[in-house]
Amino acid sequence: MAKDQMLGEKVYRQLSEMILKQEIPCGGKLAVDVLSKKLGVSRTPVSEAVQRLAKEGIVTLFPHRSAEVIVFDRKSKTDLGLTRVMLDTLAVQLAARYGSDAEFDGLRKIAEECYRVAEAGDVYNWIRLECEFHLGLAKIGKNENLAKIMEDLYQKVRLVQFVDYVDSDLSLSMIKLHFTMIDSLKKRDTDAVIDLIHKHLSYFYDLDEHSISLVKIKF
Repeated sequence: MAKDQMLGEKVYRQLSEMILKQEIPCGGKLAVDVLSKKLGVSRTPVSEAVQRLAKEGIVTLFPHRSAEVIVFDRKSKTDLGLTRVMLDTLAVQLAARYGSDAEFDGLRKIAEECYRVAEAGDVYNWIRLECEFHLGLAKIGKNENLAKIMEDLYQKVRLVQFVDYVDSDLSLSMIKLHFTMIDSLKKRDTDAVIDLIHKHLSYFYDLDEHSISLVKIKF
């Protein structure tokens, strides 16, 4: 049983990486027989991994067990961005209230590594660490429900960032905002951090001022 679970997790991670790196592109089919041969495993762990990816929202299942990677249109991308901004806004406020300076220092290490790999042109790990930074805010806020919701959402976030990757110069300028966010968090200046979150995300998700104003929640 333990070996089956380890194999299932390995296959899930392999398929996730293939999708994120667009080796299986958006709209691409996930044929269980083909993938099982490619990965050198039986159909069962592949089928289970596809089901798991479907639950995370990055794979669509159709009748007769066919499946394909989701496709982002403008509206679905904007909807994702609005959801992300709203959750990040709440995460920031919780982190400022319950986080410690030591935890923020840990977040800075993630930001530093994120900047380093982005500067080196490592897009895969840049996106991985970018997401890890924002998920770290939720963990510091010590709300398990919010952290779980954000973790599930960030599978889609990672995918859309790969699909619509912007140029490295713009990416680096956006990543630098992480350091300013941390400085403001240490000062418990939530307004400043929320404004940075909105700036950080609005360009990529094509969010206008009206859309942003809808998610300026405070407690």
